[in-house]
Amino acid sequence: MLEQELKDIWNNSSQTAQISIETKHLREELNTKINSIQKKIRIRDVREIAASIFGILIFSYLLYEIPFPITKVACGLAIAWFVFVIVKFRKSKLQNTKTDFSLTVAEQLNNQKTMMLQQSSLLDSALYWYAIPPFIMNFIFIIGLENPMDYNWTNSVAESLLPLTSNFKIITLIGLALFYAFTIWINKRALNKDVKPTIESIEKMQQQIKNE
Repeated sequence: MLEQELKDIWNNSSQTAQISIETKHLREELNTKINSIQKKIRIRDVREIAASIFGILIFSYLLYEIPFPITKVACGLAIAWFVFVIVKFRKSKLQNTKTDFSLTVAEQLNNQKTMMLQQSSLLDSALYWYAIPPFIMNFIFIIGLENPMDYNWTNSVAESLLPLTSNFKIITLIGLALFYAFTIWINKRALNKDVKPTIESIEKMQQQIKNE
C-alpha cells in the first residue's frame, strides 16, 4: 500500500511539474506575442494621430479657400471627425500599457485581457466610426463642389486636384468606397489574426493557472 501511495505521489508531482513547465512556456510565448501586438498598436496610434493632425490642417485650409457652401460644411465635419479620431487613438495609446511585472501572473493576465478586449472593440466597430463617417463626409464634400465660375473663384492648383466634373466625382466616390472597404477588411483581418487568438491564449493561460 505504501509503495502504491509513493508511486501516486511521484506521478502527481511529475504531472504538476510538467504542467508548470508548459505554463511557463506558454506564458513566454504569450508575452512575446503581446509585445509584438503592442508595438503594432503604438505605431498605428502615432500614425493615425499624425495623419489626423495633417487632415485638420488640410481641411482647415479648404474650409477657408473653397467658396462652395455645402463643401464648407463637409470641411467642418471633417475637422470634427479628425478631432474625434485623435481622441480615440489617444485613448487607445494610453490603454496600451506595458506589462507590470510587479503584479501577480493572474493580475498581469487580467490586465492584458482587458487591453486586448479594448482593442477588439476598437477594431470590430471600425466600420461605424472609421469608415462610414469619413465616407459620408467625403461624399458631401464632393457633391458640394460646384462651378468655380459661379463664385468668381480661381485657384488653378485646387481646380486641377478637385473632382469638379460629374465623371471625376463618380470615379472619386467609387475609389473612396473601395478604399474604405479595404480599410474595414484590414481591421477585421487584424482582429481575427492577432487580437482574438491572443485573447483565447490568455483565457487558456488563466484556466491553466486555476487548475494548478
